[in-house]
Amino acid sequence: MSKKSILLLVGVFIISATQLNAQSADDVLRYSLEYPSYDPVSLVIPGVSNATGFGAYQENPASMALFDESFLSMGLSSRFIDETGTYLGNTSSNSDNQTGIGDLGLVYKVPTTRGSLVVGGGYSQTTDFNRVLSASGRNDRSTITDFYNTTADDSLFFAAFDTYAVDFATTDSSYAETASIFRIGFSQYPGINQDVEMTERGKTGEYSIFMATEFLENFYVGGSIGYYSGTYTYRREFLESDRQDDYNATFIDSDGDGNPDTDIDNILSVDRIDAEIQAFSARLGIVYKPMPEFQLAASYEFPSKLFIDEEFNTEITTTFDNTVQFSDEAPGAFSYTITRPQRIKAGVTFKGIPKLSLSGSAEAISYSDAEISFDEISLNPQENEINSNVRSALNDVINLRGGLEYKTNDNFTARAGYAYFPSPQDGIDSDRQFISGGFSAVLTKGLTFDFGLQYSFWDDQNTLYSTPDVTEVVEEQVTRLNVMAGLRMAL
Repeated sequence: MSKKSILLLVGVFIISATQLNAQSADDVLRYSLEYPSYDPVSLVIPGVSNATGFGAYQENPASMALFDESFLSMGLSSRFIDETGTYLGNTSSNSDNQTGIGDLGLVYKVPTTRGSLVVGGGYSQTTDFNRVLSASGRNDRSTITDFYNTTADDSLFFAAFDTYAVDFATTDSSYAETASIFRIGFSQYPGINQDVEMTERGKTGEYSIFMATEFLENFYVGGSIGYYSGTYTYRREFLESDRQDDYNATFIDSDGDGNPDTDIDNILSVDRIDAEIQAFSARLGIVYKPMPEFQLAASYEFPSKLFIDEEFNTEITTTFDNTVQFSDEAPGAFSYTITRPQRIKAGVTFKGIPKLSLSGSAEAISYSDAEISFDEISLNPQENEINSNVRSALNDVINLRGGLEYKTNDNFTARAGYAYFPSPQDGIDSDRQFISGGFSAVLTKGLTFDFGLQYSFWDDQNTLYSTPDVTEVVEEQVTRLNVMAGLRMAL
């Protein structure tokens, strides 16, 4: 009987609930992280206590009341990512880039006899998911087919079984006695060559409206509500190939006639995830000017629930030495929610030196308060396990930012900034540092060009697969360049 026939006979026993293979504590962290990237000015200078750019309402909506004029803002964002991965003693590099809208919105200063009233709305980028990875080496201790043989996802197991990545290890044809195809018939695992390429892309942004006013003299309050939307895509190609011809034996029946006639040349696994992200956001903030040279501020972002619709798939293709191929896949779709933690920000701006402005901010985030939630009550055990991992593996952090502006003249302002974001992951030293610079230049009366450049770097880890016996991890060094440019048109 062919493997296709066997798969049809046992297919009724496949449990759909095991499609949870794509959800973990990593998803909770991925969708909770934010990096400074709201607009070309706010990319460099924190906007908690200062009127930086259109996207400053995401840091503190009250700071929008500090703008002196109404304007339209529009800009683009380009992200360039470079990663160096170390795996099995080898080092590989890969890179990627993505361009999209950075911000597009209106700030309107309402005419008043005293004080300030500013309203506005539009779109501003929140964060991005750009990552890329390459890894390769000779693995003498494990294979990804070990993971397929031990996975709790029945659909993934049978896709691997149907393509000979996993097979019966004994003659009794029992599914309790299966093993990686690379281990069957050997007293000691010979090893396999592995090559991996992974890309993550996408971003999120907010469509928001905000209002800020001088509630009392030198005391400003503001609020914003918004619709948070974005996409996330994941692609990974994982190739295992018999380059050293360790599996040179006719032990596989490729044509179903009952006679073994070939062996494995390579197994290619292609993983993909496509997610749509939606949420609602709300913020409140204050700014106080105890004297003309000082601005003190604080803001609060309410916890938000992200609604995520995700489609995922693993396609496994096995190529034999006689060029015959077997291919199967394990597709799935799932919807779930992630509760992002509250964010509390405080900032100060000093303008006591002619032409110079200094700003700093601190942001407290309790990542351990983030949660994942599934609709089906039958999934409560998985939900509780993931949330337990979140509480034990994610840290509460305080992110620090600082920046300065120097106004050379009425037509040109230069900026520089630095940010330090401690690692939110327990046991992984992935502290992120951001070095930024930029400028604003008046092109003509009422039209200003804004430019921001942000260079960031950190270490990270990427888990390729995990079995009861081993976890294969790539150590990463990440560098990222975010370039934002836009125009502001005074009204």
